Amino acid sequence: MTSPVQAPPFAPAKVYALSTAFWQTKLIMTAGELEIFARLAEGPATVEGLAEKLSLHSPVLHDFLDALVALGLLEREGDRYANSPEADYYLVPGKRYYMGHYLTFVDKFMRPTWDGLGEVLRTGKPPEPQAPPQEAAPGKEGSEFFEHTYANVDLQRMFMEAQDSLSSEVAWELSRRIDWSGWTRLVDLGGARGNTAGILLQAHPHLTATVFDMPPIEPLFHEHMQRLGVQDRASYQGGDWFENPLPEGDVLLCGHALHNWTAEQRKTVIGKAYEAVRPGGVFMVHDLMIDEDRSRLNPLMLSLAMTLSVGGSGYKAGECAGWMGEAGFTGVETVPLQDYDGHTVVIGHKPG
Repeated sequence: MTSPVQAPPFAPAKVYALSTAFWQTKLIMTAGELEIFARLAEGPATVEGLAEKLSLHSPVLHDFLDALVALGLLEREGDRYANSPEADYYLVPGKRYYMGHYLTFVDKFMRPTWDGLGEVLRTGKPPEPQAPPQEAAPGKEGSEFFEHTYANVDLQRMFMEAQDSLSSEVAWELSRRIDWSGWTRLVDLGGARGNTAGILLQAHPHLTATVFDMPPIEPLFHEHMQRLGVQDRASYQGGDWFENPLPEGDVLLCGHALHNWTAEQRKTVIGKAYEAVRPGGVFMVHDLMIDEDRSRLNPLMLSLAMTLSVGGSGYKAGECAGWMGEAGFTGVETVPLQDYDGHTVVIGHKPG
């Protein structure tokens, strides 16, 4: 007797959605490329109006726009389309928090690295550099990516724009969640063109800041400080984390950088930071940190992305606190910045 066919205990919707997630990525990338969000920032438009304005001739444009509505990036009222609040805020070129450069950076530079995930997991070996490597000093594994990026003016600017779109919200959280009244001199290690430092200077007029990063970024730093209106309180020092002394300050800030390196390299940087922090000052590390029960997706994905792109990895706040303690910092505390995704700042105090 033939056994009856058993229906699946649950639908394959989750597997299907994950397998086609890249479709959504291409939707948002293509909409930006075709200037859909820029055009709709001028006002609502019909399918026909967009087609004429942007010289789009495909009959599937209607489907494309409705798919963006389903993603929550567009809104539709009758036959007219408009940007959603999120799209208007983050996806319109020229706006303060425009993320288009970040999306392009991820698509062109980060996405291809994931093709090597299986090989890295099989062999345990770090990935091949993403660009023709330059000679890097011992102990600077992962630096080839940054040296290549910063050597090209167009890549440099794209990378800076991408970094700014990620750092702005965290910087405002730092400005609100931390009491800055007891310090005057900030040093932002790996601060790129100074977006985080600039936002902190805007929020706290008594602060002055030095950004420490690779020398080629300095022209973009001065340009950005002028744009933020804090150029009279901000300076730049070019250098190398491992070869040069770090600038001295009341607060040394290290954001989204330790995940580029190994644990031993992180200890080296934290040890150098201890020497540079003035007595009574603090060292702050903020990053998308892995939670203790390893349940948040974003920090785990970032850890894999760092392994594939620069040979680094993620870490827990507790691990960071331990490295700070080894370096001599006391009273180490952990402050969640964005509870929903794992952004955290770990603060170590240098005895006065």
